[in-house]
Amino acid sequence: MDVNGLIDESSELFNEKQYDEAIEILHQAWDEIIDKSTQITEQIEIQAWFGRCYFAQAEKAKDTDKSDELFKLAVEHYRQRLKLAKQLTDKQDIVDEQIDVQFWLGRHYLAYAARIKDANKAGELFGQSVKHYEKWLTFTKQLKNKHNRIWQQTAAQSWLVRCYVEQARKTKNTGEINALFGRAIKHNEKRLQLAEQLEDKQDDSIQEQIDALSWFCGCYLEQAIKTKDMNEAAKLFRQATAFAKRNLRLARQLENEQIRIQQQIFARFGLGRCYIERVKRIKNTDKAEALFKKQAGKYLLTADRQLSQLSDEAKKRIEKRIHQSLRDVAYLNEDWHSYFEKKKQEIQESLFQGETSQPQDAVATVLAVLHITPIELGFTPMAHYTSPHVCHILFSIGGNETASPMRLGSSTYMNDPSEGKGLLDLLNQQDLELENKTDGVSHNAFFTCFSSRVNDLNQFRLYGKEDGVEASGCCLVFNKNGDWLIEADVSVPFSSLSKKSGKDSDDLPEDGFWNDEYEKLPLYQVAYIAYKDEYIAERKCGIWLSAPNKAFNLHQNLAKENLGSSIRFTLNTNISRFGIRLKPVGNEEWHQFRLEKLKEALEELIGFFKDKSAVSDDDKEALEYIRYLFKDFAFRDEEEFRLLVIKPIDSEEIEYCEQTQSVYIPYADIRNLADEVILGTNYEKTGNQRKAEVFRYQMKQKCPDVKVSRSTLPINPPNK
Repeated sequence: MDVNGLIDESSELFNEKQYDEAIEILHQAWDEIIDKSTQITEQIEIQAWFGRCYFAQAEKAKDTDKSDELFKLAVEHYRQRLKLAKQLTDKQDIVDEQIDVQFWLGRHYLAYAARIKDANKAGELFGQSVKHYEKWLTFTKQLKNKHNRIWQQTAAQSWLVRCYVEQARKTKNTGEINALFGRAIKHNEKRLQLAEQLEDKQDDSIQEQIDALSWFCGCYLEQAIKTKDMNEAAKLFRQATAFAKRNLRLARQLENEQIRIQQQIFARFGLGRCYIERVKRIKNTDKAEALFKKQAGKYLLTADRQLSQLSDEAKKRIEKRIHQSLRDVAYLNEDWHSYFEKKKQEIQESLFQGETSQPQDAVATVLAVLHITPIELGFTPMAHYTSPHVCHILFSIGGNETASPMRLGSSTYMNDPSEGKGLLDLLNQQDLELENKTDGVSHNAFFTCFSSRVNDLNQFRLYGKEDGVEASGCCLVFNKNGDWLIEADVSVPFSSLSKKSGKDSDDLPEDGFWNDEYEKLPLYQVAYIAYKDEYIAERKCGIWLSAPNKAFNLHQNLAKENLGSSIRFTLNTNISRFGIRLKPVGNEEWHQFRLEKLKEALEELIGFFKDKSAVSDDDKEALEYIRYLFKDFAFRDEEEFRLLVIKPIDSEEIEYCEQTQSVYIPYADIRNLADEVILGTNYEKTGNQRKAEVFRYQMKQKCPDVKVSRSTLPINPPNK
């Protein structure tokens, strides 16, 4: 096979994601060129494919050092490509090659910066990306063809816009955010001016202008969401809305029908989001708020109706986001039935492809009740309690050069010995747990926990203790500004279960959920199961139901085994009652609606699982989606919420910690997610000689945007 044939084969392997094989073929192609003063074009192409292959491997590598090594290899091949380009005889060919190399280097640095967890390192990579895009702009001045020159300049400006926006998304500093968005807007203004000069093809010019207007809308909208000054936020929302309306007007001028409809849908979706976010974040007059809600619904409903005119592929890109936004409008209008049904429908379509059996329908109801969306959470702060040692590692202070991501821990090592068993006991399905023990567990649940109890004495006493000293840990606070939780794909935590069940996986997201910002893990609220005894008042639980006697008896044994003689039960062989405690989140009317739906679903599950002869393996499998969302009533004071994922035991995403001798999944760098760290009252009173002022100083150096405070909760110091 000749050199060109080998290059073609390597490109096919690249498209099939067989990067090692592609690299091997590229080496063969390179070796085929004996005289390196010839076939310069082929050599350039080989170096280009080497660069793309190594970068793809760098993105895929789990080990940071390995990823960095592969990234450097990719960059080196692009540099070799630049050297080869200078040997071309045609000056315009040289310019074209230099432009293409700068484009790819800028794109690779941008992609690497966007996915990297170290914020400081990401900043350096963003800087490199900007440098290459600016070089691209410089080279465009040498292009003789006017249309091509303007087109290339427009493209370079668009990538500079994207670069600054991505960088702004990675910081919490308001001043830095505004500066970065300011640069993005400046480059976008130049892009819009250039787009208006594209005269050869009218649709191309309009499309570029539409894209520029979309970025204006996005920049102002994101700034409005992030700013704490409500007057400034209102101004930014107005600007975002104005650009979205211009976008809609311009989209009507497109000649291509499919593109015209698609761009109108995008513009209407943008307008809907602008009005929704404005209602969520700014206190308006009743009249203005009603108008904004009406406008949001109008634009989104029109966009939804237009979806039927799109091809399936184009429809798929935006349909879910429109439906989620319509769901938000229903919440703002306090139309609880509509809001709930939209939540449930999304779950049914994502997990069960819309066709549900009786237990699957009940499971979808439970998930719809316990899944907390951003609009439900609002500005409710969330706390995560941890030890000083772990806190230092998470923020890369106290001698830790690099930050470690927050972990999703295995359910096996949680503080509740009955983790995942409470619901099975309730439904008299203990045999499911026994089957897992007999056959060997193929999947495991991993989660990280949050509490709505911020700066809480009981939580400080129980969690994050150092040297056994109560209240010596740290309380990490999230969502003070209502921007921590993002819209999630509800299927992501359960993708491995869907595949295991033989569901069509074409629509399931790929593993590696942290790579796609839209596919962050959803937040679930934990419900607490109480078995009625003489000491539990009726008011402690929002729901009371009858339970199978066997489940009640098993729970007694479990409770006595775990908690000793401190628990006394009122035994009744004919009737057993259990309650469900669920803390209100957000609107009280919505909370009561949730309780009613949860009661209906649990009654349905209890009734269904009474007849074991009618229970299939798929029915039992459905319980895996919800069994880790219920805990024993003894843990009710935690008021827990979870980010949860279920993975096969042999998943490549699972890592082992030698220090704790446990398995976990790395989740997220929290340095740009946390709003505050509250140091426990006894933070300085352990044997490690910790000083609050040192912690403040180090945080100011590494994470200046994270507030540090000291708890003053009353608790005795440790005994000397």
